[in-house]
Amino acid sequence: MSETPLVTIVMRTKDRAVLLNRAIADCCKQTYRNFELVIVNDGGNPEPVESLIREHADQLAGRARTIHNPQSLGMEEASNQAITSSTGKYICIHDDDDTWARNFLETCVSYLEANPDDGGVAVRTEMVLEKIIGDKVVETGRLPAWPDIHQFSLSKLLESNIAVPISCMYPRAVIEDLGGFRSDLPVVGDWEFHIRLAAKYSVGWIDGKPLAFWHQRRTQGGILGNSTFAAAKKHAYFDLQIRDEYLKDYVKHNGIGALLWQAAMLREARGHETAFSFAKKKYYQLQGIIRDHKK
Repeated sequence: MSETPLVTIVMRTKDRAVLLNRAIADCCKQTYRNFELVIVNDGGNPEPVESLIREHADQLAGRARTIHNPQSLGMEEASNQAITSSTGKYICIHDDDDTWARNFLETCVSYLEANPDDGGVAVRTEMVLEKIIGDKVVETGRLPAWPDIHQFSLSKLLESNIAVPISCMYPRAVIEDLGGFRSDLPVVGDWEFHIRLAAKYSVGWIDGKPLAFWHQRRTQGGILGNSTFAAAKKHAYFDLQIRDEYLKDYVKHNGIGALLWQAAMLREARGHETAFSFAKKKYYQLQGIIRDHKK
């Protein structure tokens, strides 16, 4: 590759050759070619990774290189490693089990070049349900991801993440400005980064036909599973930890009085809702008794 790449694709992996093979092939299919692929093998066996690089060498045309960590440093630190060692103006995180439409890079680069003040861009995403049988990945269905979301909204991010890594492209300068990804978070680091991103920058949203595909193996455990499902308890734990961190910062600057009042009002509203539900249930039970009596 002779020209300086405009896009750096970061790919994190560990002992998942069957998925990594598909992910590398996916990058090779992109209509936009001015990219470099940095694969961080985070504590896994190096040989299968290097073997796949050799297998795809003709299509990669010198665009790929690897970083091998003898021990795992975690997903977010792996991303930071790759970004620090790379040169692209724009950064994408392509997890080793996800895929893009062929025009993902081309579409996102065009958007960011036309909107240089934006902090990034996200695209419409589709969930691909699948399972692994032997050395084959078998698709079992598809679902729209966040069908009611039509903008990269901080308000919605406060509820939950509305864009996974495969959905986004960011300017390098923005990632550096925000201090990168938090390496102390074993999960939900992308959500926490998106909160900081949306709090400071406008982020574009490309709606319409899905351009990113979030692959899910919901019943798969172990290293071949999705952390969202295989490590659901860990996700719940760190989701609450992040909320508490931001809440403590808010209290530090604004006090706790308004939050105490809000919590009391929420508790009261829930109490009214419970009482109403109970009364409604009793009403319908009574109506049934009356109808039976009339018979």
